[in-house]
Amino acid sequence: MKFSQIFLKYRIFEFTGLSFVLLSILLYGFIKFSDSEINSLNNQSNINEINTDEINDSNLQNNLNHISIIGSQNDSNNTIINQSEFNDSPYTKLPTNFKLYKKSILDFLDDNTPLSISIKEIGLNSDIKALEIIDLKDATSYETPKNIVGHIPQSYKPGEKGKSWYFGHLESFIKKEGNVFHMLPKIPGLMKTDPYLYIHIKTNSRTYVYHIYKTEVVPRNDLVLEIESDISEVILVTCVPSFLYHSRLLVHSKLIGTY
Repeated sequence: MKFSQIFLKYRIFEFTGLSFVLLSILLYGFIKFSDSEINSLNNQSNINEINTDEINDSNLQNNLNHISIIGSQNDSNNTIINQSEFNDSPYTKLPTNFKLYKKSILDFLDDNTPLSISIKEIGLNSDIKALEIIDLKDATSYETPKNIVGHIPQSYKPGEKGKSWYFGHLESFIKKEGNVFHMLPKIPGLMKTDPYLYIHIKTNSRTYVYHIYKTEVVPRNDLVLEIESDISEVILVTCVPSFLYHSRLLVHSKLIGTY
């Protein structure tokens, strides 16, 4: 073998090794940056939920695999919002026919199956599908929502006392299952300047309005669906951070009214 060929082969190995080192450094930097980014997604509103007497009457692995549902002790502390802290009324962005939720003895007649969901500030407007359980032979799992927001049917319906869970993809480059919750990570930042962010859940009977009061990030394998609560709550879930998806972003909200 000629010297030039040996030298060229050596240079190729050298270039390949250097490229691998640089790629490893970039990957490590991306992971560290992503981890720091998801820490900023933990946020809690500096006001508590609007409270009325009526309102008080009122292990996720690999996306939706191996879900366990347990009861939970409610830890909500509801106090009336001190509107003097803010210039705008909490109801400015709501329809004129909005009214505070009042539980009625006739509520059991309503069809509260969730049909669609919207959050104006992030441009979310999607239909809702009840997720079905699929057979994995040695286990069972909920199907993953495709191009739509999925509702866990074992959790509660809008207006019911308890927690209602909704899942959606942040992005899905390989399976092409949509990115319906792509803008959900914007919520924590928006909460810092606007304490009045609402989730609208439409049913056959009416539209329920939920006030977003907290966001949090939990490791994928640590997520457990707690469904019991003394009030009506909606929790939205998506995968974070982009490309890694090792954690879940939870957006918590409480029922305040209907229209």
